[in-house]
Amino acid sequence: MKRKDIVNIILFILVFAFAAYRYSTRTYSSQRSAFVMDTLVEIKIETKQKDTDSILDNAYKLMEDYENKLSFYKTESQIWKFNNSIIDSLLIDEDLDKILSIAEELFQKTNSHYDVTIGALSEIWAFEDEIIPANEEIEKAIKNTGYKKLNFRNGYLHKPDEMKINLGSLAKGYIIDKTIEYLKQQNVVSGFVNAGGDMRIFGREKPYKIGIQHPRSESNELIDIINVGNKSIVTSGDYERYFIKDGTRYHHIIDPLTGFPSKDLISVTVIAETALMADAYSTALFLLEPKQAIKLAEETEGLEAVVYYLRNDKIEKLETLGMKGYYER
Repeated sequence: MKRKDIVNIILFILVFAFAAYRYSTRTYSSQRSAFVMDTLVEIKIETKQKDTDSILDNAYKLMEDYENKLSFYKTESQIWKFNNSIIDSLLIDEDLDKILSIAEELFQKTNSHYDVTIGALSEIWAFEDEIIPANEEIEKAIKNTGYKKLNFRNGYLHKPDEMKINLGSLAKGYIIDKTIEYLKQQNVVSGFVNAGGDMRIFGREKPYKIGIQHPRSESNELIDIINVGNKSIVTSGDYERYFIKDGTRYHHIIDPLTGFPSKDLISVTVIAETALMADAYSTALFLLEPKQAIKLAEETEGLEAVVYYLRNDKIEKLETLGMKGYYER
């Protein structure tokens, strides 16, 4: 066989092998947005399956199913029925066990400032109507708050009649995690779920540039830009749901010990391995003083945080040591 023919055969084999490799590693990308969990949820996936539509359909359906289970406001949810009917016990399944474990941990770590039994207080603060509840209402709601009043017995949760549980500070994060768990089971190799700013990224080689909203800008200005890879990032701020009355800002992150919105911080951004942790801690840290918040974040494995607060009408910030590595350079 001539040398030229041998070279041609080798070239053919190499081209064929490369084509086969490209075919075997071929991926399909898809992106979709839908309104779920009372916010716009964006999902982006890259998968080896051609039928990305069914994967996304099922992902959003999964979110809706969990929302119907955990929502404080949806009348068909298990939590709503537990709070508003004669049902006096709630089965602690795997989902609630994980959620309530984090809730109890943060209740203890924040000296009762973080408390998912805050439902009675959540109801009397109607931010859309811009009405401050009467002191009598607040005092009554506080009496019906307190994680220690919950009773766990024989795999069931029992609560006092007037107490209401609100999992809004961590349910969204848990639902994001369960959605990504499903996506990975469908051989999705990379992607993200972004639920109104609560975001988790997975399988990505390069980090995303993510902006942190300026907590006092009226034009969506950014206060910082960070680079986040395969982790979750969640921001809580006093600019999300609020009204201003007589020069005071009243926002939706209520301290159960006072019955009023927390006053020390104006924005908290948390980076963690899971959306559940990032979501829960972004609220928990918000309820603390700046130094206390960073101390708790530093003591928590796998957690980084930056907190913003006002001092003499100027925005200041504190951050965990590891947070410095995420900033745009």
